[in-house]
Amino acid sequence: MTTPVRKLLDQPMLGFRVIAGAPGLDRRITTAELNRPALELTGYFAEFRPERIQIIGHGELTFLAARADRADVREAMRRIVSDERVPCVVVTNGREPPASMLACAESSGTPVLGSVHGTTKLYKRLWEHLEPHFAPETTVHGELLEVQDLGVLIQGHTSIGKSEVALDLVRRGARFVADDMVTIKCLNDSVLIGRGSRLIPFHVEARGLGVVDVSRLFGAAAVRTEAEISLVVTLVDWQETEQYDRIGLNDDTITLLDVRVPHLVVPVKPGRSVATLIEIGALNQKLKNMGIHTARLMEKRLTEALDNPQSDPEAGDDG
Repeated sequence: MTTPVRKLLDQPMLGFRVIAGAPGLDRRITTAELNRPALELTGYFAEFRPERIQIIGHGELTFLAARADRADVREAMRRIVSDERVPCVVVTNGREPPASMLACAESSGTPVLGSVHGTTKLYKRLWEHLEPHFAPETTVHGELLEVQDLGVLIQGHTSIGKSEVALDLVRRGARFVADDMVTIKCLNDSVLIGRGSRLIPFHVEARGLGVVDVSRLFGAAAVRTEAEISLVVTLVDWQETEQYDRIGLNDDTITLLDVRVPHLVVPVKPGRSVATLIEIGALNQKLKNMGIHTARLMEKRLTEALDNPQSDPEAGDDG
């Protein structure tokens, strides 16, 4: 995915204005990574990344002003600004770039944008604006809800009852995000954000009922456009011969876009309230996130009681 440089002008929080090179505003930005070409201005181009937006801050401008009479510095600046692979050059702190930079930008068609924001603030805002455009993305089959303020992705084979469980959870106060196809983006290499269809949002297909609109049935408070995925629940058919986890000492995980997410396997059979189990599973995961692991605490207490039976407060008095 790419985006044109001119789109940056539509973001008030960036505060950009065009200083030079307006004909190049249709150049494409291909990465959210940014570059401050400090080393390049000294003539070292071995690690130059021309595909990135080039950020010129107070330090770079001071360096250029102090060495304006040096031909090698002027050549380094020309090499940066005239590179056709550079999407644009951004000058921060409301500073005006040297006239020689502007002339080079005009001749090469490289956009030079100015911003009143300081370099650190602009760097952060620009990264946060661009990163969602270029974040890794995948689509998975399942239901996504916010259960007890925790984003829960429910998966399982077709007809196991995912949609019915999702509707049951919404009735209990959960907030619905997506049905069937969940699009997931990985932000900052660690945060998974899931959302549903933009064309027909908040719709659920329930066999026997057809397609229902959750937002109209339960109100605007029952839906969310996106949620951070913090727990994955896989529904499976109950098998009498299968040994399911009954203690919970070992924390299972599943990998989505190279991010490991806590994972629960919940067997389904008549008589089991799957919605209740998922709700409790979400609450239990919140406890784990706070450092409280109930199963391990129980194991620790049992071990201490077996090692020191006389110290057990519930041990009886033989006398």
